[in-house]
Amino acid sequence: MADVVGILFKRSTVIKQTTGDSSQVPSNQRLNVPVGTFLILQSYSDPSNNTNHYKFTLQNIQFKGYNTWYAYAPDVQVAKQPLHPVQTLGEVVSKQTEKNVAKILVDKKNVPAQGSFLKLVFNVDTIIKRKAVDAQFLNDDSKQTIPAGTQLVLATDKPDANNFVKFPIEDSHVKVTFTDVEFKGFNKDWYVFMNHAGIQRLG
Repeated sequence: MADVVGILFKRSTVIKQTTGDSSQVPSNQRLNVPVGTFLILQSYSDPSNNTNHYKFTLQNIQFKGYNTWYAYAPDVQVAKQPLHPVQTLGEVVSKQTEKNVAKILVDKKNVPAQGSFLKLVFNVDTIIKRKAVDAQFLNDDSKQTIPAGTQLVLATDKPDANNFVKFPIEDSHVKVTFTDVEFKGFNKDWYVFMNHAGIQRLG
């Protein structure tokens, strides 16, 4: 099984284009990243060289036009780990009678009063899109490559009376909204091919 090297966000933090105080960094050079996010790295340098910050370059992903960022070292962990495929949304939907939503069972007793509690886990390299169509029909501003192993935190409703969180399905794609993290200027209404990713609890 292949290994991936990534950066895990142990707490919600701000990545930025400098090692300076995030409150002094312009908004177009910083990004809030929620706890539980795992991003695949192309390279990184030790925090001892960067005033207690990791300098890292993302694989195939840019935020706000940049693929190299700094993160405060105590907030993150760089880790090499095996790529563990999770149950895909396609497998979830195949077991349901309803085919227009993916129903994720969540115990309401364990859901925090505030904040996110689910993450999208990518089993394979794929492309997320602004429409549920083949990526070849979209321009670069409407699609984003995501490497296998990436884990992105989702913004969702609370579970319903039956303890389900529901995600719309359209033409074999699930529609999601990410917490804080933006691709091509958007965090809402991204479509992911349902056989390429699964949804799990945070933590």
